[in-house]
Amino acid sequence: MDMGPLLPFFLIALFFDAVTVAVARQGNQGSSPIIFASLIAMSAGSTAALLLAALLPGSDRLVAVTVAATLGTLFGCVTANDLRALFACRTRVEATYRGCEGVPTAHVMTLHYPVFSYEHRGRPYHGRSIQSVSGRRARETPASGACPIYLDPRHPAAFITRRCVGVIKVVELLCALGCFAVAAWVLVIP
Repeated sequence: MDMGPLLPFFLIALFFDAVTVAVARQGNQGSSPIIFASLIAMSAGSTAALLLAALLPGSDRLVAVTVAATLGTLFGCVTANDLRALFACRTRVEATYRGCEGVPTAHVMTLHYPVFSYEHRGRPYHGRSIQSVSGRRARETPASGACPIYLDPRHPAAFITRRCVGVIKVVELLCALGCFAVAAWVLVIP
């Protein structure tokens, strides 16, 4: 059997397996349980696709269903995490904008996380939003002065800058539904 076509599955599975183990060993899974669930889904799904492709000849349909369902789970978990933040972060607080942290994602784009200082129940906080913003929005945010943010009253260090369902969340949801539809379609075609 030619193992060349399996190299992408192997590398993807190895990456997600390593990231999942590293996050679990550091104990960071509790801070974002939905994102950790997506890591587990990606790890399990990519490993299952690799094993199906390597060990079961003629399993192309099963591999396609596994990959589509895994991607659907990833997009679904990201959407669920965004919606969870939207519902949990409901307490409005006036905060002082302190700049923006740029986090590069490979060579494709940079995510921008606004940084704020604020007070909640007499305790000072300083940190970055759990919600990224566009580069345009990061540039348009006033360099000083008060801006409203919305924090999670149970975890006041977690906050978002806008309480709305944006285009990105809708696209994430459509991607999840599309991946599951592809998986179902591949499963039932003759």
